[in-house]
Amino acid sequence: MFVGGLLGLTWTQRVLIACGFSICGAAAVAAVDGVVDAKEEEVLTAVALVVIFGTLMIPAIPLLSQVLGLSDEAAGVWAGGSIHEVAQVVAAGGVIGGAALGVAAVTKLARVLMLAPVIAVLGVRRRLTESGADARRPPLVPLFVAAFLVCVAVRATGLIPDGVLDAASSVQTALLTAAMFALGAGVHVATIKKVGARPFVLAAISTVWVASIALAGVFLAGVGS
Repeated sequence: MFVGGLLGLTWTQRVLIACGFSICGAAAVAAVDGVVDAKEEEVLTAVALVVIFGTLMIPAIPLLSQVLGLSDEAAGVWAGGSIHEVAQVVAAGGVIGGAALGVAAVTKLARVLMLAPVIAVLGVRRRLTESGADARRPPLVPLFVAAFLVCVAVRATGLIPDGVLDAASSVQTALLTAAMFALGAGVHVATIKKVGARPFVLAAISTVWVASIALAGVFLAGVGS
């Protein structure tokens, strides 16, 4: 948010990029847009930047993990803590191999859960800055986050048969593939050209910032050591 202000970007553009890069990509952008009511161009720009920079992270994190000598577990935590989209995290975890995929997915989903408090804070901020009659009142917990928690609870019971889990795994792969395709199809080249270089500069700095924080966390926690 600070760097975006220095670059002269609007508050809504900055908060969309900030949440998209720090929480869960396009889903966070869409959820935050429901609260801050950004311009369509700003939303499309934030989604495009999530796709572009998150996709670049898919090969970058596995390669840098090897250079740094990280274990599969540590590399998985780094991937889950730094890459923008869940589907992108799964792709990077698959590239790393070993135990990385499961660890990366769990780490990423922990970030996804942060969407609920962030949306709540933004919602309260809007209520305080706008009149009560015009203020929008989004749900404090997004529906997909609630659904995720329900699925975790059901899976934890151990009552789901192995056959159902195997089938769900195949469906999961198909849905993640569709999600990656949809993200790519959602990038509008004309919009990217129109907004100029400043959002790209902010996106690059944000990517390095988030990845650095995640890597520092891996080292401080001694993951895989």
